[in-house]
Amino acid sequence: MDELLRNLLVKKWRLGKLEFSFLDGLLAVCITGTGIMLRLAVMDYTVTDSRKIGAMVIDFILAYFCGELVYEYTRHRNKAFLTYSILVIYPTLIANSALWGKNSVYGVFFFFVGQYYFVLHIQERGKWWGLLAIAAGAARMAVQFELSDKSLNLGWSNFYEIIGKRMFVELFNQVSVLCLLGILFTMAYVFVKQRVEITKDLVLRLFLFLALLIPYLAPSMPAWAGLTADIAALVYCMRWPKKLYVPMLHLIVSYSAYAYAINGETKLPMVLYSVVLLLLLLDTGVGIYKEIAER
Repeated sequence: MDELLRNLLVKKWRLGKLEFSFLDGLLAVCITGTGIMLRLAVMDYTVTDSRKIGAMVIDFILAYFCGELVYEYTRHRNKAFLTYSILVIYPTLIANSALWGKNSVYGVFFFFVGQYYFVLHIQERGKWWGLLAIAAGAARMAVQFELSDKSLNLGWSNFYEIIGKRMFVELFNQVSVLCLLGILFTMAYVFVKQRVEITKDLVLRLFLFLALLIPYLAPSMPAWAGLTADIAALVYCMRWPKKLYVPMLHLIVSYSAYAYAINGETKLPMVLYSVVLLLLLLDTGVGIYKEIAER
C-alpha cells in the first residue's frame, strides 16, 4: 500500500502541453472548487438561466486556455497553473458571469483562444485560424454591447471622464470612432512600412495595448469593457513579472466600474481611474516602442 501511494504521488500525467502530478491535480480540483463556490454564492442575486450557466462554464475553459498561453510564453509550469488559479477566482470574471449573468465572456474567450493559436502558429499558416477567432470575438463583443442594458453605458472610466461628459459628449460621440480607426490604421501603416517583425512578445504587448486603447477612446463603453484587458494584463505580468502593477491597477479600475454600475458610486472619483488607465496605456506603449527600437 505504501508503495502504491508513493507511485501515485510521483506519477506524472499530461494534459495538452502541461505535465502535472497527483498533488498538482488535487490542488487544481481545490482551486476549481473554490471558483465554483464563489460563483454559487452570488449567482442567486440575479435570474439564473442557461446563458448564465454557460458563461460560468466558459470562465473555467478561458482560464485553462490562458494558462496554456502563459506556458507558451514562459515554459514555466507553475506560472501557467498560477494563471489558471487566479482567473477562476478573478473578481471581475465572477461578477460578469455569476452576478450579472452577462455573457460577454464568450467574446473574450474567442479573443484569447485566437491569441493562443496565433502565437502557437505565428510562423505558419495556422495563425490565420487565430486571427479568425479574434475577429469572431470582436464581432461577438460588438453584438453584446448593442444588446447590453443602457444603464451600463458610460460605466467605463474612459476619455469621457477627463474631457467632461456634458461639454463635448455629442461631438466626441461623432468623431471618436473615426479617431480610433485613424490611430489603428496609422499603427498598421507604420508596422508595414518599417517592416516590423511580429514576434510572440510583440503580439502580447499589442494585444494588451489595444485592449486598453479601444474602450478608452470608444464612446459609451459599458462597465464590462475592461474585462479583456483584465485578463491580458495578467498574462502580460506572467511574461514580465516586474509589470505586476499593471494587472493590479487595472483590476482596481475594472472592479470599480462594476461597483459604479451596480451602486451608482465609487470610493474614488471616476476621473482618477481614467488617469490611471492613461498611465497604463503610456506604459504599455513605451514597452512596444522599446521592443521595436531595440531590433
